[in-house]
Amino acid sequence: MNERKDRSLIAFDDLNRTVISRGFCTYCGACEAACPVHAIRIRDHEVHYDDCSHFLDFCPICYDICPHTEPLLIEALKFVSKAPKMCEALGYYRDVFFAQSVNPKLREASHGGGVVTTLLMDGLKSGLIDSAVISEAEPYSPLKLVPQISLVPDDVLSAVDSKFTPSSVAKAFGNAVRNYGKAKIAFVGVPHQVLAIRKLEAWEHKIMSSLQVTIGLFCLWIFSLDNLLGYLSARLDVDPHKIVRIDLADTYKIYTEGKVYEIPISEVMPYVMNKCRTCMDFTSELADISVGGGGPLQGWSAVIIRTEKGEEFFKNSVEAGSLKIKKIDEAKDAFAHLISMSLGKKRIARMEVRRLRAQGLYVPPSDVKLALPLHEVSVLSEVKVEDVMTRKVVTVKPQMTVSQLLDTMIKHHHMGYPVTDWRAMTSEDCR
Repeated sequence: MNERKDRSLIAFDDLNRTVISRGFCTYCGACEAACPVHAIRIRDHEVHYDDCSHFLDFCPICYDICPHTEPLLIEALKFVSKAPKMCEALGYYRDVFFAQSVNPKLREASHGGGVVTTLLMDGLKSGLIDSAVISEAEPYSPLKLVPQISLVPDDVLSAVDSKFTPSSVAKAFGNAVRNYGKAKIAFVGVPHQVLAIRKLEAWEHKIMSSLQVTIGLFCLWIFSLDNLLGYLSARLDVDPHKIVRIDLADTYKIYTEGKVYEIPISEVMPYVMNKCRTCMDFTSELADISVGGGGPLQGWSAVIIRTEKGEEFFKNSVEAGSLKIKKIDEAKDAFAHLISMSLGKKRIARMEVRRLRAQGLYVPPSDVKLALPLHEVSVLSEVKVEDVMTRKVVTVKPQMTVSQLLDTMIKHHHMGYPVTDWRAMTSEDCR
């Protein structure tokens, strides 16, 4: 069959030009899960494509649901924006706790609070979910992640620890629905994977009716595995297959059997995936529940409840007696550390955005858009223009400073939206 001459309506060409060819793809597999003609496949951290123009005249879905493109960002944010609280560091949320499993074996296996494992096991036992899509390490390459569909509580135990390399979990979600017939799935992923799932949900893709709850993992950055392992092997003279665990906090720690190596984060930053360099989401701000390390509170995990669905799922384990919890008033140092880590990632990402723009280079739009307070935008999108037309105009002088302008807006109860210049600086930054 001859290739179509007009490809202007084929979304994969746009996806390839703006994301894949620029090295921004993080191999979540959402495009493969969504493609109606199965033209896209993620294999070994590569995107394989069969020309879908032979079968379709127009299809935008692979571009729209990619976590690194602009469409559906406001719609994705609506899943959490009804929460009563919001701050720059955490996004929208209902409550924040520190929690740990009462089972010491789970805490030891997870090298933290064992919260995600406990939530999933209790969810499977109680029937709140019938499966969980997670990532697990390959037996002979512990840092290499593969997606897994967990059907019984024991399956969850193989994926209790955190890793920082790519995994096609969104693709696995599609497999859980199509190949296993699962209808109440818990999805566990890092921020960009959660965003992909939310975009699929906003698109109302047919597989998303099976999503029960999303659990987001805290994430600083995802690393390019092959390049990172090559560097660590040369730098530390260690067999990559003997690396059993890594920790990423103030330093980069590499664990082998019986030995721990520690190197500055600056040494591994060159191996961070391109897209992650401008990512501003540390706490998986679009998940129903977000979970990550407790920082100075060793053996505990930070838990951010964002939606009613997440609250119900968390309460299931608390009421079962499987989790112990602390309120943030009981763990002020740990909460301050959480805020610091999140704001630190946003600060580094903004610096990278400014650097790229100063060089005239492309910045994925999702990183800029999700940094804005979109709740007000989503509310206004449902209001008629005549209902919000200006009745009273306040004129300001051109000589007025930004600080004076903002004070005037507050005084007269006017609403304003941040304007970002070419350096990714807002008027608040200049104040």
